[in-house]
Amino acid sequence: MLSNIKYHFTSLHWCFRVLTVLTFSYSSLTFGQTREQWVTESGTKVIFVQSVNLPMVDIVVDFSAGAAFDPPGKEGLARLTMRMLDKGTPENDEHAIAARLAATGSQMGGNFDLDRSGVSLRSLSYEETLATSVRLFTEVLSQPNFPQSVVDREKEALITSIRERNTRPASVASRALSEALFGQHPYRSSGAGTETTIQSLTVDDLVYFHERFYRASNASITIVGNLTLKSAESIARQLSENLPVGASERESLEVTTPVSSQQEIVIPHDTEQAHIRIGMVGIQRGDPDHLPLVLGNQILGGGGMTSILYDELREKRGMTYGVGSYFNPLRDPGPFVISFQTKQEQAWEALDITTEILKNFIDNGPNAKQVDQAKRYFIGAFALNVDSNGELLNYYSNINFYDLPLNYIDSFSDRVTAVTVDQIKDAIKRRMSLDKAVSVIVGPTKLLDEPNG
Repeated sequence: MLSNIKYHFTSLHWCFRVLTVLTFSYSSLTFGQTREQWVTESGTKVIFVQSVNLPMVDIVVDFSAGAAFDPPGKEGLARLTMRMLDKGTPENDEHAIAARLAATGSQMGGNFDLDRSGVSLRSLSYEETLATSVRLFTEVLSQPNFPQSVVDREKEALITSIRERNTRPASVASRALSEALFGQHPYRSSGAGTETTIQSLTVDDLVYFHERFYRASNASITIVGNLTLKSAESIARQLSENLPVGASERESLEVTTPVSSQQEIVIPHDTEQAHIRIGMVGIQRGDPDHLPLVLGNQILGGGGMTSILYDELREKRGMTYGVGSYFNPLRDPGPFVISFQTKQEQAWEALDITTEILKNFIDNGPNAKQVDQAKRYFIGAFALNVDSNGELLNYYSNINFYDLPLNYIDSFSDRVTAVTVDQIKDAIKRRMSLDKAVSVIVGPTKLLDEPNG
């Protein structure tokens, strides 16, 4: 269940699809059906989208309680708290919770990233089944009791995961890049914590984190499925009023301070290939330059085998099997990252070539043909991707959590079409600069002997 949380820190798939690949086809999925937005009496934001195609309801409750909210010295607390939600309540232990879910055919899951902890429920929409599932969901969210024996077990599992992650050069490179880009800002976190911080976490820490962050005014509820507005209002009210009360304001982070100069970081690691990252601080959700930049990135490295980076590094030079780039817009400006691996003996050459490609793209931007292809991809992909309640839930939960307009989807294709080549070039020149870029190479120790190192 929640031990199998989906983590999204540098995932190109999630960053690109959620709230960027959206088009006109949305209207055919929801035309003539209810779509409402409101705030509960307890202060929780709600979006409901009626979808009558299947006898199913999907619900997600998102909290501003992601990895970036870990207290200093308690890194990993947000992640552990979320993992523990379905491990016991005063009424049911973890086995009883699993049995009750199985009895109704319901599923609980979770999504976790720097900004948020999101807990989801999928249930059949039949009245008795849905009522039973929502009661259990409410109990799990509002009354976790964090049994000591289970906390100890989960801590050991997290420590094992940390040890394994530290053996992976890709993880080492990503962590080093985040720490260099974000300095003391909470986005430097991987969310995993360290062996020391995880070992130090107590039941009292979990109780504190839950009471502070899993409260009604710090939550957003998104509901998609085959039910009436009245039923959706009742479910939202039940979930919201049972959460801790606490402060009336949503939790927020300090302002990001981008790096102001180039950095080059070399980390020796026992690996056959060199893992390379190039990054800079990018944009936040709702940024006016969002569309021009993600269209530009689609051309640079987001388009897979059709991108400039793939063509130059893979097709022309055979330096890598794959290369990609992405923006990860968050509540505060998140990272822009280029990522690939290559043979150790050509690591510095590959880094130099990639840097030159990036410099040329910043200086000159894409051409009209490339922009047209990127637009057609954005506008055509949505119909293939959004084919379920779960997909609609993903889109609307992002709209809800990040305070985007409710009609964000409806207007998306028009806004994509309206972006010009000059707007993309201008946004790239203003928002991207090698003077603020960080390069990371993780590879064999002898890389340190290269002239660049």
